[in-house]
Amino acid sequence: MSNSVGGGIQDSVREAAQGVADGVQDAADQVHRAVCGAACGVSEVRAAIRAQPITAAVVIFALGYMVGSLIPSRRS
Repeated sequence: MSNSVGGGIQDSVREAAQGVADGVQDAADQVHRAVCGAACGVSEVRAAIRAQPITAAVVIFALGYMVGSLIPSRRS
C-alpha cells in the first residue's frame, strides 16, 4: 500500500510540475509574441517618420502641447 501511496504522490507532483511548466511556456510564448509585435510597430513608426519628417514633428509637437496643457502649472 505504501508503494501505491508513494506512486500517487509522485504522480500528483509530476502532474503539478507539468502544469506549471506548461504555464511558464505559455507565458514565454506570449512575451515572445509581444516583443516581436513591438519590434514590428517600432519599425513601422520609424519608417513613417523617415517618410514624412515634418508631419511627424508637427504631430509630436501637438501631442506634447496637449499633454502639457493637461498638467496644471504651479505658477501663480
